[in-house]
Amino acid sequence: MAGWGASLTGAARLTDAFKSFSKQLDGPVTYVVGTPVEYSVYVEFGTSRMAAQPYLRPAVEQASRNVAAIFAAADSLAAGIAELALEIERVAKQLCPVDTGTLRASIAAERVR
Repeated sequence: MAGWGASLTGAARLTDAFKSFSKQLDGPVTYVVGTPVEYSVYVEFGTSRMAAQPYLRPAVEQASRNVAAIFAAADSLAAGIAELALEIERVAKQLCPVDTGTLRASIAAERVR
């Protein structure tokens, strides 16, 4: 995958799906799926007074089950990466246990390069 200039941080086992693409990218493609809400880390990992209620890590796990279909429908590696990031975002919003109107709405997939 290093030759393709693509990375999917935290989901290295998904990289086999990229091998079906022969077209090279012009440069690195990186997406970050997350939230700027400061208490989101406490929801994801818990605290000494609150059990963890993970939603981002399970979203990656669930999206990884659909990775073959996502990349089969994509017309390029970059489009497949974008669709995978959007799928992780969609699933994370579904799994988010706290809906204060802020956390769930703030989860986003963003291309950073």
